[in-house]
Amino acid sequence: MKFEMEQSVLAEMAGKVKKIVNNSISAEILRGVYLECDEEKQEVSMIGTDIDMSIFLKEKADVRESGRIVLDARLLFDIISHAPDGRVRFLMNHQKSMVRIKTEKTVYDLIFLNAKNYPKPEMPFPEDTVRISGIRSMAARTAFAVDEGSAIAALGCVCLRTHKNRMQAAATNGRCMMLAKQDIGCGNEKQFLLPKKQFLKLAAMSADEDEYSVGEIHNRVVFMKKGMMVSLETYRDVSFLDTDRVVQSIQPEYTATVEARDMKRALDLMSADKENMTVNIVFRKNTVVASCGGKYSAETQLPAKTGTETPKGGFYYSLKELCSLFRVIHGIAQIKIDRNGAVLIRSKDELFFMVPRRPVETAKKKNTKKAA
Repeated sequence: MKFEMEQSVLAEMAGKVKKIVNNSISAEILRGVYLECDEEKQEVSMIGTDIDMSIFLKEKADVRESGRIVLDARLLFDIISHAPDGRVRFLMNHQKSMVRIKTEKTVYDLIFLNAKNYPKPEMPFPEDTVRISGIRSMAARTAFAVDEGSAIAALGCVCLRTHKNRMQAAATNGRCMMLAKQDIGCGNEKQFLLPKKQFLKLAAMSADEDEYSVGEIHNRVVFMKKGMMVSLETYRDVSFLDTDRVVQSIQPEYTATVEARDMKRALDLMSADKENMTVNIVFRKNTVVASCGGKYSAETQLPAKTGTETPKGGFYYSLKELCSLFRVIHGIAQIKIDRNGAVLIRSKDELFFMVPRRPVETAKKKNTKKAA
């Protein structure tokens, strides 16, 4: 192995592989990056995997001698990312099982693992694909509504649906549901279930302008663009929530229109302890009142365009989930509540559904009475 290439290109490749590799896994070779250079193609490629998710990258380089090795993924990233701009050179010493990495100011000699022992993942190219972009934005707007620890597979995934001129991402944890859409020429109608952890890793290495060709083969979803292929494990025989049916089941009786940023500020002021708290929402004339009680108490009134006012006691909702929602939506938000308290919140490209909760204080009192 003997090659050299630009530090910035190597650092980007190593950074993406590092996001995939599980550094806590016991098998040393799976904590590594498979690094190969090809003299004939004048290319350098990297492979990383945590079994559930795999990545393949390739870039042009000045290759003098072909070769392949396995290096610790985190160590390689640390070395390359801290190297100065310029060319980075790799030279393998077969006899000592070492590779020399030379930057402008520093020389590193690292022991490598035998590439023959690396379990290279199969990454077949699906024939039937659709075009997808905006991965980072979709993940940011929907992942909060996923129940990653659920034993029900569909609740631990983000569902991507493509239509001819639109893409939609959906997520639910059984208590709330988040939908986000984006206008884009996808092509065919497809549906992909993506586990939250893997979807967030893909989003972290993507820009919204990145366009992927996406297809499903066996039990994997494959994302492809120039110089990069990512394969994620998926669930083929799992059905996802019928989101249209949920939305159509709501018959709003109480409505209000607010600025999303105003609602965000109000909710952020409620409490530092959002995990288990509820927030009470009441519609009054031209006003939305948000309040919480318990260990901490607060009340905020927001200007709003309201229709029918809610009952005096209003309805209670998860403070944590509402805070997560209003951090990712912008502009005008329409809030619609049915007679039972089920709420739909709609912005330009998002739709959120949530069932009401009992106030935390009420739940505590009932539990105390039973215990007595």
